[in-house]
Amino acid sequence: MPDTRSTLVRLLQAVILFVVLCFCSVGSSVLAAPLNLKGDTGKLALTSQFQLLEDKSGQLSINDIMRPEVTSRFRPLRGNLSASYSTSAYWLRLDLQRASPSTGQQWLMELTPVMLDDIRLYHPKADGSMETHRAGDRMPFSALEIRHHFPIFLLNLPDTSANVVYLRIQSTSAVFLRATLWTPQTFVEESNFISNMMGVYYGIMLAMIVYNLLLALTHHERSMMYYLLLSLLTLIAGMSLNGHIGMYFAPNWPALVDILPGLVSPLIVLAASLFISSFLKLREKMPRIHWFFVFIQIFCSAAAITVLAGYNHVVAPFVQSLGLLQMLLILPVCLVVGLRGYRPGYIVFMASMTWIAGVLLVGLRNLGLIEPSWMTDYGFQVGSAAEVILLALAQADHISLMKKENANNQAKLLEISQRAEQELDAKVRQRTEELADAVARLQKLDKEKNDFLGIAAHDLKNPLTSIIGMSDLLRKLQHAMPEPQRQHYLERISYSGQRMMRIISNLLEVNAMDTGHLHLNLQNLDLGKVLHDVIQQYEEMLKAKDLILINQIQDSVMVHADLDACVQIIDNLVSNAIKYSPLGRHIWLSVRAGQGMGIFQVRDEGPGLSAEDQLHLFEKFSRLSSLPTAGEHSTGLGLSIVKKLSEACGGSVHCASEAGQGCTFTIELPLSVSQEQDH
Repeated sequence: MPDTRSTLVRLLQAVILFVVLCFCSVGSSVLAAPLNLKGDTGKLALTSQFQLLEDKSGQLSINDIMRPEVTSRFRPLRGNLSASYSTSAYWLRLDLQRASPSTGQQWLMELTPVMLDDIRLYHPKADGSMETHRAGDRMPFSALEIRHHFPIFLLNLPDTSANVVYLRIQSTSAVFLRATLWTPQTFVEESNFISNMMGVYYGIMLAMIVYNLLLALTHHERSMMYYLLLSLLTLIAGMSLNGHIGMYFAPNWPALVDILPGLVSPLIVLAASLFISSFLKLREKMPRIHWFFVFIQIFCSAAAITVLAGYNHVVAPFVQSLGLLQMLLILPVCLVVGLRGYRPGYIVFMASMTWIAGVLLVGLRNLGLIEPSWMTDYGFQVGSAAEVILLALAQADHISLMKKENANNQAKLLEISQRAEQELDAKVRQRTEELADAVARLQKLDKEKNDFLGIAAHDLKNPLTSIIGMSDLLRKLQHAMPEPQRQHYLERISYSGQRMMRIISNLLEVNAMDTGHLHLNLQNLDLGKVLHDVIQQYEEMLKAKDLILINQIQDSVMVHADLDACVQIIDNLVSNAIKYSPLGRHIWLSVRAGQGMGIFQVRDEGPGLSAEDQLHLFEKFSRLSSLPTAGEHSTGLGLSIVKKLSEACGGSVHCASEAGQGCTFTIELPLSVSQEQDH
C-alpha cells in the first residue's frame, strides 16, 4: 500500500511538472526571438511566424494591444490564419530583425486573399511614433498606398534592431490569411510571372466564352446559354479573387468589390446546377436528382438576394456547404448518364473533377477546414480553366451527336436536296456564263461603237473642213484666182474627198467582216502582177519621201484568193511601209512560193514596234506608239483589215520587229491547185 501511494505521488508530480513545462514553453513563445532577415533572402513565407490574439469584441485599439497584460495573451499561430466566418477582429504580431547591415532596409509584406474587409498594419518606431497602413476591399483601390491586386505594405527597417509589426484583420467574409515577405526586386520579378499566368488564364477563359457564345448563337440550345453564364461567372469570380475587379474595373467603387465575391458564389452554384440539369437531361433521365437540383437553384437564387440585402455572413456558410454537396453529387450523376449511353457525360465528369478540385480547396479554406496556401489561392483558376476547356469539348461532342442524329433522320431529304441543288447550281452556272459572255460581247460592241463614232468624227472632220474651206475660197475668188492656184485647190478638194472615201470604205469593210456579210470571190491570181499594179499607185509618194523600192518578185506565183481582198492587203501594207519610213530609206518587197503557200513580204527601215505595240498590233482602232514620219493620216483599221482578209482567204499574217530596227510583215495565201502541183 505505501508503494502504491508513493507511485501515485510520483506520477502526480510528473504530470504537474509536464504542465509547468508546457506553460513555460507557451510563455517563452510570446517572447520568441525575432525572425531574422538575411541578405540572400528574396522571398520569405510567414507561415507559423505570427502570434495570434482574437478580439471577440472587436473594440481593442493598438494602444490596448501594446499593454503588457494584453500582449501576454498572444499565442503562437501554427500555419496560416483560418477562422472561417467570424465577427471577431484578429490581431497578428510579427517580430522582425535584419540579420546584418547589408540586409535590405525595405521589405514588402503581401497578404492574400483580397476579399478581407479591413486590414491595418501598425509598425511602432524606436522614437515612439506609430507607422500605420490600411488596406481591404472596403477601401477604394485608387486610395491604396501601393496599388497592387493583393493587399501589400511597405516595411522600412532602418537598423538591425528588433522591430514589431501588428496586423489587425476583420471581415464579414471568410477570415483567412497567408502572408509573404518580399524584397522589392524579387517581388517585381514574381509579380511579372504571376501577371503573365493570369493573362494566360483570362485569355483561355475569354476564348472559351467567345467560342461558346458562337455555339449558343448558332444552335440556340438552353444548356449552351447556361454554360455561357457559368463561364462568365467563373471569369468574374476569378478576377474578384485575384483583385483585378477593383484594380481595373471598379477602382472607386469599393461597395461593388466588397459584395461581388459573396454574390458570385451562389450564382456560380446556380449556373452549374442549371447547366448540369439541362445538358445531361436530368428531367428525363433522372427525375429525382433533377428535383434536388431544382431545390439548389431556388436556394441559391434566394441566397443571392440575401447577399444583396447585406447578409452575406449569414448565408455564405450554407451556400459553401450546399455547393460542395452539389459538386460531390455531380460526379456520380455524370458517370451514370455516361453509362446509360450519353457519351458527353464522361467528359463532363472529367471537367467537373478538375473544377471541383479547385473549388473544393476554396470552400474548405473558407470554412476553416484547411490552411491557406498557393493551391488554395490559385486552385480555382487552374481548375476553372481546365473545366471550361473540357466542357467545350463536351459541347462539341454533344453537337456532333446532334448532327449525326439529324443526319440519320434527314438522309433521304438531304440527298434530294443535294441533287436539286446540283441541278440548280449547274443551271445557274450556265446562265451566269451565258450572261457573262453576253455582257462581254455587249461591252466590246459598245466600245467598238464608241471607237467607230470617235474615229469617224475625228478622221472625217479634217478632210470635210478642208473641202469646205477651199470650196468657199473658189466660190468667192474664182474670177480673181489664177488658173494654177485654182487647179491646186481642186486637186486638194479631190484628195480630201478620196481620203474620206477611203475612211468610209475601211469602216464599211470592217463592219461587213464583223457581221459576216463579207462575200469573197476566190480565184487564181498572179500575186506578183497584183503587187506590180499596186506599186504603180505609190510612185509619187515614194518620190516625195525619196524612198528606194527594192523588188524581189518570183515569176508566176499563183494564189487562190479574192482579187479585191488581195489588192487591199497589199495596199495597206505598202502604204504603211511608206508612211512609217524616214526620208531616203529602203523598202523591200518580195513574192515567192513556199510549201503550199504564196508568200508576200514587205520590209521597211522605220522605227519598228515595241513589245507592247505588238500585243495590240492587229486589233481594231489600235493606236501604236510609232507615228507616220511625214504627218500622214492613220485610222488604226488597216492591219485589222489585213488580218481578217488574209484569214478569210485561208491565209495568215505575221510581223517581226524590234524597236528601232524596222518591221517585216509576211502574208501567206494558199497556192492555186496547179501551182501547188508544179511546186
